[in-house]
Amino acid sequence: MAEKAGGVRDLEREDLPSVAELFQKTFRNSQPVRPSMIQYLREVFFDHPWYDEEIRSKVFIDKSGGVQGFIGVFPSRLEINGRPIRAAYAGSMMVDRHEQNPLAGARLLRSFLTGPQDISLTETANSLALGMWQKLALPLDIAYSLNWLRILRPTGTAIQVAERGLKAARFLRPVASLSDGVIERMGVKSFRAPPIHGAGRVNFWDASREEFAEAVLKLSELFPLRPKWDRASLDWFMDHAQEKRQFGKPSWRIAESRNGELVGCYVYYHRPGGIGWLLQAVCAPNVAGELVDDLFAHADASGCVAIRGAGHPWLTPELISRKTLFYGRAFFVAHAKDKSLLQPIRSGEALISGLAGENWMRLIGDDFD
Repeated sequence: MAEKAGGVRDLEREDLPSVAELFQKTFRNSQPVRPSMIQYLREVFFDHPWYDEEIRSKVFIDKSGGVQGFIGVFPSRLEINGRPIRAAYAGSMMVDRHEQNPLAGARLLRSFLTGPQDISLTETANSLALGMWQKLALPLDIAYSLNWLRILRPTGTAIQVAERGLKAARFLRPVASLSDGVIERMGVKSFRAPPIHGAGRVNFWDASREEFAEAVLKLSELFPLRPKWDRASLDWFMDHAQEKRQFGKPSWRIAESRNGELVGCYVYYHRPGGIGWLLQAVCAPNVAGELVDDLFAHADASGCVAIRGAGHPWLTPELISRKTLFYGRAFFVAHAKDKSLLQPIRSGEALISGLAGENWMRLIGDDFD
């Protein structure tokens, strides 16, 4: 038995308080565990619409049965050219007292990778977790790992970044607003996104969440590797994404061509004075430039000091040409015994991130009251 000898086993419901405590200790500076967080862990790990008894999160336990490590595992249903495949995402990985359990992380990762899924993925590996994947000869996928930032108001952006390490920096926000205004009036080359004037060949508009969901379901068919969503499962992911409010409120945008054809959509979080965050963008390749322009203009008009996002390979060429910075923050890795499953990922034609991946979760960048 794993409980007697120590080692890796499947997550059980009774482990959730210990996992929550470990999460707070690892990622939230040992903040007290809230009952709402334990409830949330139960929802995402056991009430997931694609819950699979054979593809479960893993815990590393010591000889006395105490939880000392954890890797979150999220089952997914994908399809490649219409053929269903079994998938799993590896989320947060953490080990308590790593010096006493130096192999715990590697054992957790190996346990995940040897599961019954056809393809194993992660879009949120940090540099430490990435090193473990690479030791197993599993390299990162550059196209989906290109995190990016488009600065709109430089002083405001600097203060927002500073606040992550020093909460007192928030008192400088009024100074940032004044400083960015002075920069503009001095005629310094503007970082601001140009507004969209008039009707172009593509028209973007604010949509309801329901309209956005219908658009995503239709546009996902552009990708050979994509989630096997139905409306109920997509609504579940969107429910969780909408509760994630640390970055502001979500805006749902849809694009149509002049003849009324649906050609794109995106959702991003925004709040005045904050850094907006693109959760998901889906579009036909020939309108990627218009989507990026609309995103930047909308974020600017909403008062964002910057807008950022994870890897969307179909947007990268347009982002590069629009004053966008790229950096390493969260890394994407994929593994499959059948290498043909990886081809759409290698070519940047897989819808496997954002709402289709892990970033809809509140565990990534949100607080629990």
